[in-house]
Amino acid sequence: MTSQIDLVAIISPKPGKTDRVVELLQEVAEYIKNNEHGTLIYNITRSFNKQAGVEEVIMIESYKDKAALLAHGSSKEFTAFQKKIQEEGLVSAPMQLKITKPAGGFSRL
Repeated sequence: MTSQIDLVAIISPKPGKTDRVVELLQEVAEYIKNNEHGTLIYNITRSFNKQAGVEEVIMIESYKDKAALLAHGSSKEFTAFQKKIQEEGLVSAPMQLKITKPAGGFSRL
């Protein structure tokens, strides 16, 4: 049984603020790449939500285990990111986090 934790985080930037959110996330990603070795995947993606008529930033993340996820969530870089998006008024809703579990399919990684 694996202890790996996979999740999807959905961020809802205000109109015209997606580029800034991605810029801030890229700074966090650079830190994570160099310092959080328990973070296995940290992909920043963009998607257009047709129903809501807005762009979303969708994070696809994977952590070695619960300790790695907790270390990421409590890191000063991630908490600084959360503070910046609030102070700069970049998001229209709280971030949605969805922990996922494999249900089928395959990976060739």
